[in-house]
Amino acid sequence: MKSLVAGVLALVLAACIPTGSIHKNDLTTPCLVVSTFPGLGELGRYPLGSANGFSLSFIHSVSVTPVIDRYEVVENNIVQTSETFMAHGAGLPSSVDEPGGVSWTQENNEFCLHMDRPIEKLVVRTDRNYKNRLLIGDLTVNLNQWEDQALLISVSTCRPR
Repeated sequence: MKSLVAGVLALVLAACIPTGSIHKNDLTTPCLVVSTFPGLGELGRYPLGSANGFSLSFIHSVSVTPVIDRYEVVENNIVQTSETFMAHGAGLPSSVDEPGGVSWTQENNEFCLHMDRPIEKLVVRTDRNYKNRLLIGDLTVNLNQWEDQALLISVSTCRPR
């Protein structure tokens, strides 16, 4: 009789837990973590979603034109997959021979170096003048919401809710 009561009690308690409150995938869902660098104070944590890709956009300091760097997370490692820009200039690729370069395209007044470039440590130096943004799916994170500084973007898991 005690085991029957215990079983019924367990079912009643289970029914009282809201369906959205337990997320077993939260511990395995990859998140991008934005931290100060080198201090490593966490500023934000953002789920990657199913695509496992993200981009960084900014205005290039020399050409003063937009640049988009695209990345994928592969087995918890960041790999740069492309860099798209409008004008060649200091710090921008000029040939497919760049580190990790795979192919080169030009369309609609934009150049794109397609890449397969593992990034050991992704550090972004922000400056309000260059409109630094982190793009994850439909989410845009303004990296200039914090003071101008170096930010580390790394991969971790989402925290349980």
